[in-house]
Amino acid sequence: MNDSLVIIPTYNERENIEDILRAIFLLTKKFDVLIIDDNSPDGTAEIVKELQKDYPENLHLLERLGKMGLGTAYITGFRYALERNYQYIFEMDADFSHNPLDLLELYKACKSNEDVQLVIGSRYVTGVNVVNWPMGRVLMSYFASKYVKFVTGLPVYDATAGFICYHRSVLETLDLDKIRFIGYAFQIEMKFLTWKYGFGIKEVPIIFTDRSKGESKMSQRIFREAIFGVIQMKLYSLFKKYKRNAS
Repeated sequence: MNDSLVIIPTYNERENIEDILRAIFLLTKKFDVLIIDDNSPDGTAEIVKELQKDYPENLHLLERLGKMGLGTAYITGFRYALERNYQYIFEMDADFSHNPLDLLELYKACKSNEDVQLVIGSRYVTGVNVVNWPMGRVLMSYFASKYVKFVTGLPVYDATAGFICYHRSVLETLDLDKIRFIGYAFQIEMKFLTWKYGFGIKEVPIIFTDRSKGESKMSQRIFREAIFGVIQMKLYSLFKKYKRNAS
C-alpha cells in the first residue's frame, strides 16, 4: 500500500483538476490523492470520476453536499487517511499555486528526519517567494504570519501556509473534533497545536504562484477569522495542558 495521501479540497476547479492530478501521478514517487469536492456546480467531481478510470488504485473522491469550509474538508480527509493507515498526509491546492514537484521535497523532509513530524511548504522562510499576487495581498499574508508569531510564539515564518505534510502521529494526537476554525485560522490552529504538543516542525522553501485559471476563494471574512482566531487560540492555550498519550 502507498504510504502517502495528498488531500485536495475542490470547489469549481474544472479548469485545473485534470492537469494537477496528472502532474502528481507523473512524479517519481507515487502518491495517492483524495479529492474532497463540495458539490462543485461546474462538474469538477465528474472530471475526477472519469480520471478514476485511468488511476483506479490511486485516485479517490469524496463528494459533500455543499460548501462547508476548507477546515472541515481537511478534517474529513485526515480521518480518511488515518482509517486507511497512511503515514504521510499532505494538504495541497488544486490550482497549481503549489508546484506538484515540491511534494517530493516535503515528503523527503518528513520521512528522512525522525525529529520532524510537520513539514511546511513555506513562502517566507527564505524571503518572499510569491509570484503574481498583488502587493497588498503579499503584505497581508506576510504580516499575518508575523502577527501570529508575535501573539502565540509559534516559531514558523509561514503560519497560514496550505502546502503541508503531516506525519500520521500528529493527526492521531490532535483532537480533530475540537478544531474550531474553518478558513485561514484553521491552518494556523493546526500548526499551533502541533507545536504545543511538542512535535518537530520544518519549513521547506517553495515558490508560490497565484492561480492562472479559475477564481480565488479568498475573502476578507477569512482573514478576519484568522486575526481574531489567533487571540482566541492564545487565550485558550493559557488554560490547557498539552500532553501526548504514551505510545
